[in-house]
Amino acid sequence: MKNLTDNNSMEMNTIVETYIIEETSALIYDNEKLDKWNDLVAKLELKGQTKIVTKDKSPIPFMHIKTSLFNVFSQLCPCKVNVETYDITPIPVEILDLIALSKMENYFTKVQIWYDDKKPDPACIGITSEYKLYSNYVKGVPEDLCISYPNKKEALKVAQQFMPELTEASSLGWETNERFYLIGRWADVKHSFEELKEMAKKRFIDEKGNEFRKQIKEAERGLIDLETEAFDKFN
Repeated sequence: MKNLTDNNSMEMNTIVETYIIEETSALIYDNEKLDKWNDLVAKLELKGQTKIVTKDKSPIPFMHIKTSLFNVFSQLCPCKVNVETYDITPIPVEILDLIALSKMENYFTKVQIWYDDKKPDPACIGITSEYKLYSNYVKGVPEDLCISYPNKKEALKVAQQFMPELTEASSLGWETNERFYLIGRWADVKHSFEELKEMAKKRFIDEKGNEFRKQIKEAERGLIDLETEAFDKFN
């Protein structure tokens, strides 16, 4: 994987990093290579590959977030909002370029900004998912059609056959099989993934330790009051 930018934006005094996988970056703009990739995927019957790309669009070029890194970002960035409503800090132009690309290529179900309300250090996360149609939400839909669809729009087409009044705002079921991709991040101070992992561990231990200490104090207070409670209960 190639970290395409390691920029220092002087205007915002912010370090910006983006995460495009070098091996797939050429498929974004090179139609000939993209056509060859699609042809090979079809000839080799690589059904798994077809799930990560929309027809006539390039495959997702960003770094897939594994479980351990997901846990790191979730711990350090507990606030998660859709990019359309994020209003804490300016989004750097390098990140906006990639969000625009993602929307044009229809890579993601949604794009979110994850941040910490104390010290933002935001990360831009692309999320893919399928949509599970549920019979309790759509009256009359057969059980064999209550499956996962590529997105809510596809599920809606099926649901409207049985309830034409349904719209995109209607509840049809729920999103499932979510996958997360790191588009980019920006901050005043650059931290490596290893440093972020250590920061997440420390915060987790501090928060859980504080929680457990409160529980211990409550238990000790309960023990102190136990004899008085027993006296009141049995006299």
